[in-house]
Amino acid sequence: MEDQDDRIRRRAHQIWKEEGSPEGREYSHWLRARAEIREEDANTVTQDIRKAAQLDRPH
Repeated sequence: MEDQDDRIRRRAHQIWKEEGSPEGREYSHWLRARAEIREEDANTVTQDIRKAAQLDRPH
C-alpha cells in the first residue's frame, strides 16, 4: 500500500503546479493536499461500509 505522506506529497506538488509554481506556499499546499487525501480516504471507507452492509442483508 502506498504511504499516505507520499500521496500527500504528490498531491501537494500537483496543486503547486496547477497554481503556477508559486514560491512560499508549500505549507498551504501540504495542508490542502492532506485534507483532500483524508476526504478521499473517508469516502472510500464509507463506500466499503455500505458495500459490507449490503452483503450482510438477507436476500
